[in-house]
Amino acid sequence: FKERENQMKSTPRTISPGLAGGIKNLLRRAARVHRVAPLEPVGGPVRDEAEAQEVWSLLAEEIEHRWNGSLPDPLVEDDGALRPTLIGLWAEDRLIGGAFVRPAVEEAAFFGDSGWEDATQVVRERVCMTEAIAVRADCRGKGLGLQIKRYCDAWAREHHAPLMLSIPTNEGARRLNEKAGHTVLGTDVCMVLQLTYDGKPLTVAVPFYREQTEGYSAWAFKVLAETHGVALRVGQCPHSTIEHGNPTESFNSIIWLDSTEPGMIHQ
Repeated sequence: FKERENQMKSTPRTISPGLAGGIKNLLRRAARVHRVAPLEPVGGPVRDEAEAQEVWSLLAEEIEHRWNGSLPDPLVEDDGALRPTLIGLWAEDRLIGGAFVRPAVEEAAFFGDSGWEDATQVVRERVCMTEAIAVRADCRGKGLGLQIKRYCDAWAREHHAPLMLSIPTNEGARRLNEKAGHTVLGTDVCMVLQLTYDGKPLTVAVPFYREQTEGYSAWAFKVLAETHGVALRVGQCPHSTIEHGNPTESFNSIIWLDSTEPGMIHQ
């Protein structure tokens, strides 16, 4: 399996590590030069603990969210790996928006629970999760949320994540995902992830359930790049099949929606 995992390589849809590093350096230089430029929002990962705390405070203020983790270490020196990262959007030297992205560690653990330890590592390194996006109240209605969302997708792709996930919890977040080209699933279905190799299942299909006990909550996803060899495919199945605990019925009811494999389904 690990030999197959190592065969994953990027197609032209994926930015090469060298180019990604060059773009990142340009973004950092632009951030230093233009953060004082009026009316020109500049976004990028936080560069120190002070910026990290500023973005984190904005997210906590603007989003009703039950944070289940601690403040991630700010990504000061980007080594190209997919890590918990706080992203800020500044204009006129003022933070006006932010986001928190992370590897899909919690989601990867479900593969380990199903007995697929090697798959856990692949999902952790290849699937990114947009945990939160926020824009200051006095700056809304200008498309800044969409700008941040698209930046998060680009950042994930540059860090070798071909799949982005998120969980919109209100109507505004749902619309934002759809504007950014993400597929938002219904509240009556589970998201399903599976690793494949040359189009054939490599792992079990793992369902991810979203309860509606605390209001609207749904899965959203977008394929960011194609991968050869080991790929990730995303589907959906009705909640009812999971609740009834019938694995055969659950598998037979899966509708596959998209895949990172070239030429497969892409919406």
